[in-house]
Amino acid sequence: MKNFYTSIGSCFLSLIVVSPALAENQGNINLDEIIVSASPIEKRRFDTVQGVNVLSGLTLVDALENSLGETLKKQAGVTSTFYGPIASRPIIRGHDGGRVLILADGIGSIDAAAASPDHQVAGAVATSERIEVLRGPSALRYGTSAVGGVVNTIDGRIPEKVPSNGFAGSALGGYGTNARNGFVSGAFDSSAGNNFTVHAHGVWRSSQNYSAKGYASEEAKKERIYGRVPNSDGELTDVTGGFSYIWDHGLIGAAVQQFNSKYGLPGGHGEEHGEEHGEEHGEEHGEEHGEEHGEEHGEEHADVRLNMKQTRIDAKAEVRDLTSFITRAKLRFTHGDYEHTEFEGTETGTLFRSKGWEGRLEATHAALGPLEGSFGIQARRTNFSAVGEEAFVPKTTTNVSSLFFIEQAEFGSVLLEGGARLQRTSVNNSVAAIKRSFTSMALSANAGYEFIPNTLFGVSLSWTERPPTASELFSNGPHHATSSYEIGNNLLREEEALNVEVTLRRQMGGLSGSVSLYTTWYDNFIYSRRTGNTKDELAEHIYTAADARFTGLEAELGWLIYQSVDFNLSVDGQIDFVRATNSSLKKPLPRTPSLQYLLGVDAEWRRFTGRMEIEGAGRQKRVAPLETATGGYTFFNAQLAYQFEPGLRFVIKGQNLTNVLARQHTSFVKKDAPLPGRDIRFYVQATF
Repeated sequence: MKNFYTSIGSCFLSLIVVSPALAENQGNINLDEIIVSASPIEKRRFDTVQGVNVLSGLTLVDALENSLGETLKKQAGVTSTFYGPIASRPIIRGHDGGRVLILADGIGSIDAAAASPDHQVAGAVATSERIEVLRGPSALRYGTSAVGGVVNTIDGRIPEKVPSNGFAGSALGGYGTNARNGFVSGAFDSSAGNNFTVHAHGVWRSSQNYSAKGYASEEAKKERIYGRVPNSDGELTDVTGGFSYIWDHGLIGAAVQQFNSKYGLPGGHGEEHGEEHGEEHGEEHGEEHGEEHGEEHGEEHADVRLNMKQTRIDAKAEVRDLTSFITRAKLRFTHGDYEHTEFEGTETGTLFRSKGWEGRLEATHAALGPLEGSFGIQARRTNFSAVGEEAFVPKTTTNVSSLFFIEQAEFGSVLLEGGARLQRTSVNNSVAAIKRSFTSMALSANAGYEFIPNTLFGVSLSWTERPPTASELFSNGPHHATSSYEIGNNLLREEEALNVEVTLRRQMGGLSGSVSLYTTWYDNFIYSRRTGNTKDELAEHIYTAADARFTGLEAELGWLIYQSVDFNLSVDGQIDFVRATNSSLKKPLPRTPSLQYLLGVDAEWRRFTGRMEIEGAGRQKRVAPLETATGGYTFFNAQLAYQFEPGLRFVIKGQNLTNVLARQHTSFVKKDAPLPGRDIRFYVQATF
């Protein structure tokens, strides 16, 4: 397998370095895209040393799914937790949970999504204008915890410019056959006179139980539910309104968002729980009696459904083109009031609440010789509580405050970047009267060298400290979403990570591409370890720490093969894998993503555009103790679009057209919730 990885990497490297340019325009991998999240100074994707992906415009519209995780899973280095198509967070380079920071315009979402994979990210991805994915520790601007990376969604809720014609808007509506999924979204900006601009956007989406080939699980087979995944339906609404007062050198504005979502959790926690309990009981009392006991126990647990809502208030102020040492300053503030209730049948199971605020002030300074950069402060306070059957985390208050700076200098064809962040975190368990405080540091240094025109070689070094979360410190209770009884460890110390990454990018004519190799060494890596014991008839998991190592490769290639007045033809491909090892035990870490690959062919003819795509994942047989292997899969996808007039576009899209039964290794419910089967989607997009 190592030889296979080496061959793939060498193949992409050779194509990027030695392939000739066959056309004057760039290929599908757009390295000229401007990045706003990775640095205080806007730069091209080509000039960023670490991995960055951008979804915007038609690319974002064509990638939209029910959740943020599923929308981003075709990006290099990204997969998803897939707790069904609705509750799915992105996994970046094998990292999930608190190691991947989800932002809205550079500031955190105050919800409970990081606490458990069955919790949806608050906010509808369909309202986003742009999503930027930062892979690796280039997230220094936003926190020491985001070792895996950052996902920054930008939806324009607080307008930053006045529409050129006084009004601009868009609308999107469609239907998917797999889950009878209907959706409508719209957004507009309008000048209100006297330098005021108003903004509004909203989305409604409804889906039924999604389909997958055959019986989704053994339980579905027993109940004769063929071709459908029970309890995987959902509905959401998301409405946001905002305004700005905009002048030549700045703006001030605010927005209010109301998000509501109701959805079911596939997997039937009680059913799986009952099956496991029946197996154990059967070993002691006989197979037949164990089966009956398991069935009875499973019947005690009804389907679990979540009712989620959040009210969020955002404010932004910015001044620019200043003539002092500070040339630009930007203030962001958000207040969030979030709660969701988990129902077991008609009974209320657990009520989760998260309420808090976050503020960020960043200033860009005038050039100091070759140095350009920014510095800032950031603070956050979150009160989290869970009341009910699944209150596995006690009531906690988390306070975070930090100072940071980032600088860069350019010397001809060499670009140097460096930064540091000092962060103070306190986590207070008010129930047990235990308070833990941590002082964390993060340091980063990058160097990029354009050794031949349009070819960049980069090296990145970083060292970060991540404080443990409230869940890792204080969990103590049943967590049916992960079929586990979680036990925290309030003596955990910060984990330390040293990352080394080497990148090669090339953009020349019709050829563009990127290859990255990285290794991260962890001291005191914190993870949930399955002990092999049971507690309250659930598998016991204890948060523990060990040395660990993550090593991976990511490669992307775009090639514009032919171009004429009426017809363009291009191909693109990508491959990524990560190998995550518990160095202390010399064993793999749980739920490590398998190798992923994507190969696409795009054609444009007059007003028609089309794409055919092969998407897949390799078999994951390198598993942690008590973990099962997962088979690989290959999907065939296709899309055809027609541009009627400027501003009106119709699309028909097919996903998994051969209806392959596939399961995702990173999912806690892979046995009960396979990936969706064949789906045909139709949607219309209008801009005005």
